[in-house]
Amino acid sequence: MELSHELERDMMLSIEKSDKYDPSSEVLDDLRSKGYEDPQIAYTAQKLYEGHLIEKKPSIDPTGVCCSFATGNLTYEGHQILDNIRDDSVWSKAKEKVAEVVSSASISIIAGAAQSYIKSKLGL
Repeated sequence: MELSHELERDMMLSIEKSDKYDPSSEVLDDLRSKGYEDPQIAYTAQKLYEGHLIEKKPSIDPTGVCCSFATGNLTYEGHQILDNIRDDSVWSKAKEKVAEVVSSASISIIAGAAQSYIKSKLGL
């Protein structure tokens, strides 16, 4: 299954905006309302967990259906990544910059490009 960086970002934004310690049900409802399907959501949550960006791991059956969807909150590293890609214009510029050079890159590379863009705007 392909990992969608748009879904990664949307999931992290959804987790962050919740006031709950474990916003899993709110996150699932929010992502479904944006048109994402359960197998995509579960796969992305699993990858964010493996990347140490969220606290909890979803339980996924062999067909890709979530037996138990859990995200917990963002980890410190998750917050660091999201801080660089939260702003829509920065997100777009970073993706454009990466696309000029390569056809695909990881979310951490895109976040790094976003960080460079932010630094240049700040004159750092």
